[in-house]
Amino acid sequence: MDIQRPGIDLVDALLRALARLAQALPESRVESVGRQLGRCWFHVVRYRRHQALAGLRLAFGGRLDEAALHRLCRENFEHYGVVLVEFLRLPRLSDRALQDRYTINGLEYAARARARGKGLIILTAHIGNWEYLAAAQAGWGLDMLVITRRAHQPGVDRFWQRVRRARGVRFVDAYRSLGEVLRHLRRGGTVGMSIDQHEGGTTGVRVPFFGREAGTVKAPALLAARTGCPVILLLSWRGADGRQHAVFSEEIPLAADADLSVVVDRTTRRYNALLEEFILAHPSQWAWVHRRWKPA
Repeated sequence: MDIQRPGIDLVDALLRALARLAQALPESRVESVGRQLGRCWFHVVRYRRHQALAGLRLAFGGRLDEAALHRLCRENFEHYGVVLVEFLRLPRLSDRALQDRYTINGLEYAARARARGKGLIILTAHIGNWEYLAAAQAGWGLDMLVITRRAHQPGVDRFWQRVRRARGVRFVDAYRSLGEVLRHLRRGGTVGMSIDQHEGGTTGVRVPFFGREAGTVKAPALLAARTGCPVILLLSWRGADGRQHAVFSEEIPLAADADLSVVVDRTTRRYNALLEEFILAHPSQWAWVHRRWKPA
């Protein structure tokens, strides 16, 4: 008997109830309610606030004073609240309504890369409304398999993955997924990978991120080097008017070197530099609460 099952079901049921409440909100109230939730989290969960502030100081400490950093941190938590409410409302949002919320730039780069027939690796990150982006891309003809990590709380994970699956998001667990990923790429499919979370051990490479070494997943550069798959970056942000904006980059070339480890290191540095540039343009919308700079 699975003794954890009742707890899982209780959390799942609670999230379903919260989703019904969120779905009952008029559209005009979604942002304000989300920001209020985010402000509560900012004031109540101190260790998360301190964690986010530590990252913000690292990135902006030389340019912003402490008062400005706290304002940016509060805006960041407000953003999380909006993302949460929007995600809870996602099951009631039609595919057409979701697509109508997006302005898309650079989709032709993905089409051009896929036309080469080698498969495509799309890099992304937890910026903007990343869950909206995961759901929206399912309608863009990308044939994407998303590599994902599981939520630590099983009930949360069950709810989260069920909502994503219902929106046509295809995903595979980050652990023990290599065979499925390679098969999908060989068929000319697209694989989506987040590059902004800490990655340690043999699966990570320590390269600079905002001027400090950060364990970064090396699989994208390694796969590109071994398979010849093109790599592009797909990121999004939420505009002041509430519209979602998605941007595809041009193909990111591999670094040239005979040593594979050097290729992986230098190429991953390029990925981090491009992500940094995007975060600097939309600093309140990245997941600063994540412990990105863990020790080796």
